[in-house]
Amino acid sequence: MKSLLADVRVIEVSMFAPNAVGMHLADLGAEVIKLETPGLGDPARMLGLPIGDESPATRRWNRGKHSVALDLRSPEGAEIFRALVAKADAVIEGMRAGSLDRRGLGYATLLEVNPRLVYASVSGWGEQGPYRDLGAHGLAFDAYAGLAPARAGSAHPTHPTRPMGHVWQGIEAAPLFGAMAVVSGILRARSTGAPSRIEVSQADAAAVWNGWRIAYEAASKEDPLCGSEAREQQNERIAALAASAEFEGPVEPMQSPANDVRYQYYRGTDGMVLLMATETRFWENFCRAVGRPDLFERWPGEAHADHDYGNDALRDELVEIFATRSRAEWIELFIEHDVAGAPVYEPGETWQDPHFQARALFTDPQVHGMRIPGSPLRMEGRMAVADRAAPKHGADTDEVLRRLLDMDDGRLSELRKKRVLGVSE
Repeated sequence: MKSLLADVRVIEVSMFAPNAVGMHLADLGAEVIKLETPGLGDPARMLGLPIGDESPATRRWNRGKHSVALDLRSPEGAEIFRALVAKADAVIEGMRAGSLDRRGLGYATLLEVNPRLVYASVSGWGEQGPYRDLGAHGLAFDAYAGLAPARAGSAHPTHPTRPMGHVWQGIEAAPLFGAMAVVSGILRARSTGAPSRIEVSQADAAAVWNGWRIAYEAASKEDPLCGSEAREQQNERIAALAASAEFEGPVEPMQSPANDVRYQYYRGTDGMVLLMATETRFWENFCRAVGRPDLFERWPGEAHADHDYGNDALRDELVEIFATRSRAEWIELFIEHDVAGAPVYEPGETWQDPHFQARALFTDPQVHGMRIPGSPLRMEGRMAVADRAAPKHGADTDEVLRRLLDMDDGRLSELRKKRVLGVSE
């Protein structure tokens, strides 16, 4: 089967998490040529504890790619870069904003060799704003967006600490937006010949991920509007945003997750279960399935989105009901009787779930050197993950330059002597 992006070629100059833009494209079949500096290469290769001789970050972010060790700071390296760009659909710049431009290899310059180029810049803080040149790593963007508040330290309770086991959001979301934009740009270039200049900020992505809460906080701090009708509309908007953020706002304090009844966690005999019976159909089905039609008759609720906030009598009934079955038994009942819900797991439990195992999300350790959830995308029933492992630093230098630029052994040897190219591993 031909991959979705089998005829797409991308030149990537990235470090750390922005590598994931190319990862997503390679998973869909694009030829992604990763350029790394000779010697050190992408510093992501040194992140964390290695598996074998490669870091887990590299094994994940660089799977499916080709690595070329090329010194872009040298005149000959810059010329080779331009020649590669001329034969590509897109360039991904995944460093501090303006890094390639400072080397004389920015968007405007590259359009001279490829007038329909798609150029995507993925940086921490974006190309404008006071934080543009602020150095940062992954947690910074979630901390900035209010997604990673400080915690009390366990070893030193008086000292604040960063959250442990934090699920990265800005650095995961930005590459998704970037990959989507690159493909969109290529579609436009192929139909119209027009180039694209794309920018994605990891901080912006984190803020968008936390958009409801940020929008609520901004609206709640607005000065009260003049006139009763305007103030009423303002309060209505604030209350709606608070509800969307699932935050206990000042207008409707009862409508918060803590007071929810029919969209709530309940404890089974061996763990938590999420009930999501906010529609009449699901609520009636649940009540009949557990042999308690009287609960539906007493509290039928509204047809849609009825959470029955603050109904403590019903919540007490549900607490007792849920304590009678295991988590797996509840999920079986939900499926059989058409009730919306889900198991609730701690971080270390999901991989054992039968649905997770049936979805076969793990990458093949024989190919990628580790088992890690790969991609949620499926093509013809098969997980869309590159069949090619992450390359060693510079492993594909000779093959790529021979194939695309017709270089022979003499020219490759000459460039290595000048340290324009790295040594292939």
